[in-house]
Parts: sequence; C-alpha cells; structure tokens
Amino acid sequence: MSLERRMLLALVAACLVLFSFQIGNHDFWDPDEPRYAGVTRNILENNEWIRLTDNGDPYTHKPPLFFWILAVAARLGGGLSETTARIPAGLAGLLCVVAVYRLGQRLFNARVGWLSATTMATSQRFFLESRWVHMDTLLTLFVVLAMESAYTALQGNRRSWIWMYVWMALGCLAKGPFGMVLPVAGVLVALASTGELSRLKQSGWYWGVPLSLLPVTVWLYASSRLSGVDPVSVVGKQVFQRLQEGVHHPRPFYYYLYSLPLEFMPWTLFLPSVFRFTFPAAQRRERGSLLFVYGCVVGQLCLLSLVAEKRPSYLLPLFPALALLVGCFFDGYLTRFDVSEMRRWVEWPIALGGLGCLAGSLWLADRGMQYPGLRERIMPLGLFLGVACVGALWLQRRGRRGAVILTLIAATASGYLWIVGAIFPWLNPYKSARPFSERILSRIGESPLGVYSDYLPSVAYYTHRRLQVVRTPGGLEALVRGSDGALCVVPKERVSALLATLPLQVTDVASIGHRSYALVGMRPSTEDKLKSQAGESPR
Repeated sequence: MSLERRMLLALVAACLVLFSFQIGNHDFWDPDEPRYAGVTRNILENNEWIRLTDNGDPYTHKPPLFFWILAVAARLGGGLSETTARIPAGLAGLLCVVAVYRLGQRLFNARVGWLSATTMATSQRFFLESRWVHMDTLLTLFVVLAMESAYTALQGNRRSWIWMYVWMALGCLAKGPFGMVLPVAGVLVALASTGELSRLKQSGWYWGVPLSLLPVTVWLYASSRLSGVDPVSVVGKQVFQRLQEGVHHPRPFYYYLYSLPLEFMPWTLFLPSVFRFTFPAAQRRERGSLLFVYGCVVGQLCLLSLVAEKRPSYLLPLFPALALLVGCFFDGYLTRFDVSEMRRWVEWPIALGGLGCLAGSLWLADRGMQYPGLRERIMPLGLFLGVACVGALWLQRRGRRGAVILTLIAATASGYLWIVGAIFPWLNPYKSARPFSERILSRIGESPLGVYSDYLPSVAYYTHRRLQVVRTPGGLEALVRGSDGALCVVPKERVSALLATLPLQVTDVASIGHRSYALVGMRPSTEDKLKSQAGESPR
C-alpha cells in the first residue's frame, strides 16, 4: 500500500472517531437541531417528501436535500433519534475532509492535502458542525467539490465545468443560492487576480447557472403548489431580505472579522504566520495554486460580509480554503532545509496557545465555583492542552518538526473528545428541553398546548405536539379559557405583566439554555376551589 493511501486511511479513521464518538450522548439543542429533527419527523410520519412542514405549517426556510438525507438515515437506522439525525452531518464532514485532501493534493502535493484536511477537521467550528444536526457541512462539501472542479477545468479539462455546475446545483438544493454564489465568488476573484476573467467564456455560464438553479426551482414550485404559498414571496424573504436586511440574525458587515478568528481556533493563532509565508509572490513556484486559494478566501469572505444575515456557522464554506493555506505553511515548515526564519513564527503561536490554556484554567478555577461540576471538567482540559503546547515547544527546540505538528493535532483532537465525553453530558440538563417537555405532558393530557410570543422547536419536538403560537395577552387568555387544562409556555420575563392582567397561575418553571420559561394555565375560580375541597371534580 502506498504512503499516500496510508495517509488517507489514517485521516479517515481519525475523523470517524472525531465525528462519531458518543454522538448521541445529549438531546437536541435549540435552536436548529430540534427544528430540523421535527421537519424530518413530519416527512417520515406523513410521507410528504416535497411539502416540508414545521409545527403543522409550511416550512420554506431551507430547501429539502438535507431533510431528505436525514429521513433516509432515520429509515436505515431504525428510527429518528439523536444518533441517526447527527450521522448525516458527520458523514458530510468526513467526505468534506477527504475532498480537501484531494484538492490539496491536486493544488500542491499529498502532504499539503493531508495537513490541510487535518487542520480543517480539528478547527473548532468544523468539529462542532460535524456533530450537530446542521446542514453546513453538507453545503461545505458541495462548495469544495465545485472549487475542485473549477480548478480542474481551468487546468484544461473542460468537462469539469459540468461537474462544477452539478455540485452547485446540489449545494443550492441543500442551502439555497449560497451553494452557487460562494464557488462563483471564489473563482471570479481568482481569475481577476491573474488577469484571466476572459476565461469565463469557456465555462458555459449562460447554461450552467440556470442548470444550477433548476432543481431547487422545481422543488420550490412543486412545494408552493402543495402548500398554497407564493413562491415569489418565499424567494423575496428567504433570499433578498436575508441579503439586504437579515431575518433572524442581522449583523454589521465587519461581524466576521472578529467572529472568524474565534471559529477557526486553534489554527487562527498561526494565520499571521500563514499569510507571511504563503503570500503568492511573483517568483513563487506555486503562485498559480496560491492565487486560486487566496481568491476563494477573499471572494467568499467578501460575499459573506455583504450579506446582512450572519451566523458563525455560515463561515464553514470558507474553512477549506483557509485550511489549505495553513497546510501549505506547515508543509514549508516541514520541508525547508533552513527554517531559522520560520522558527519564531511557529513558536509564538504555540506559546500563546499554551499561555491561553493555562490562564483559562486558572480563571475557571475561580469562576467554576458558580457552576458545580464545571471546574472538575474544564481544568484538566486546560492543563492538558497547556502541557501539550510546552511539549511542542520542547520538540521544536530539538528540531523535531514533524512531531511538533502531530503533537498539536493530537492534543487538539484529544481535547475535543474530552469535551464530548465530559462536558456535553454535563451541559445537557442545562440545554435540553426534554425534562420540561416530559413534565408538560404529565400535566396536560390531551388538552391544547401553546407558546407565547416565539415558537419553541425543542418543546414542540419533545412533546410531539403542535404548539399554538399566541402573541397577545388576549390570544393567551382565549387559549387557556377555551379548553379545560390548556397550558401555555411563556418567557419568564413576561410572566409578571401577564399575571397582573390575566387570571393565570404558574404551574411549572424551567430553564432551556440561557432562557427561562414558565408554564401557565387558568387560575381556578373560587367555585372550583370549593368543589375541589369537597371532593368534586371542578368544571
């Protein structure tokens, strides 16, 4: 077996462990996991694969491909659960890692591909997205494949343009126009950097772009006909409003400038070194490949920054290009005969990382007293990572360059496994809506259940009930008066004002994540209390 194949197999085996270890050891966490699981459950229960629904209403926020894959995984896995729902994101993450390896091998060499793929797999946001019921790893996979096809086409294989449009079509079917515009933005900037924009004529964009949009357009038309919604209004809200104003998460244009460094940790610490030593100067042998990668970084980052709707997970398609640059830097560090110029550019990020881990451990030793059990879980992790950085610096001083990089990768991956095994289960009672939902079911029976102000996907999923969303005090009163035993989940900060004006009583209180909620129902009348004391059933 060749060395390259052994490297790839080792990478796949490591990622399988990283993305699947105790993948079902915690419940679905708000906001996205229970919502996507609920949409998938509706597909399975109602056998409706075209018309997506959430809480009984048409779901038009996202295209269907990810939900179809979740439904198939649930069928193959014996039912929808926390484990079967998270497997597709993990498999997409694994395939994405392999795709980055292949792209790095094509652009540079197999060693760069391996280092790049490993860097991306151990970046904190990519690791988390590969273990949650999120569709961003699937989108990133199609973006990477489209980038690889575009590069191959630019090298002379014109048939690869067709594959680029196929991958873009699947990306659009996974998460809308982002699946097309992200690869296009990267290719445009890469061609502009080399003064070859005229080569766009070879791409057949006039037929390729419509081809990319065709599957999602057909689905939207069919789904709108079945749901009775206007497809034009769906596009207006989900595409143009997100672009111009934002729907749920509007952020300033510079949001990603401080969000990206946090999401790409720990490799963010090396980015100044990466930009210093991978800049595509005119005399560099790999200048064409580097310009292509830098074009993808600049084009995609600018595009994401221009869109008003911003979330950390939206950065994920940018990670393959950033990881390729980090892999290229590490490859130069490993293969240069004289690395005296690079030594301090490697040592300082490691030293900063070690100091950060040790300082974080000391800080949490004090702060952790407020959260029983947290200190015992976080401090060993911080100390371990700090010691690993010290060990990497010692290896660096002894000239063991390969061991330095492997130590950093192994320590990061081990830290993630510790977080999954020790910290996620500790967080679950704080983040999960399952205990609160089970208490609601024990109280409510078959009576209606509502939610005040905002829809709660986690409560809807774990109660397996359709929630009546009420947004006014009058609507809340009508709900609890309209049926015996009807209850409503209300944000705790609104309870006092409602109790002052409506005849309500609080029957339960719970926290889900950083939000607290109260379960309210109709306050028993004096007549009901007297009947209850007399042993009669209240009306």
